[in-house]
Amino acid sequence: MPTRHIICVLLCAAAMPAVSEERLSADDRVFLGKAEIEKTLIGRAIVSSNLATGMVSRWQFHADGRVDFVNQSGPGRASGTWFLDADGLMCVTMALRTGCRYWFRKDGAIANANTREPNAPTVAEIRFE
Repeated sequence: MPTRHIICVLLCAAAMPAVSEERLSADDRVFLGKAEIEKTLIGRAIVSSNLATGMVSRWQFHADGRVDFVNQSGPGRASGTWFLDADGLMCVTMALRTGCRYWFRKDGAIANANTREPNAPTVAEIRFE
């Protein structure tokens, strides 16, 4: 894959742009801690819908710290690494760029945001494959 496609994918996925309107309200968000993230997300394929860009992507977080990404909205795939802080901040590094998000539950759905602030815009919603 040409480097420019990887960079485009990473800018769309890892830049994590904020959105002005959320599908999930900040009310009643329950942020996931490290143990729950490990139990819920690691080892399972997820499909992420970025609310700002409309991009749909598939992510697989492996227990050994690897992550695989496939853009389902167009060309692009990449691999990298992930790490998880004690407070539940998950960071992904691909092509020398790192992006981080906090995961939360709201009304049975899982989504993420750039911060734990109550009014932080939802960046992406996920479903399990």
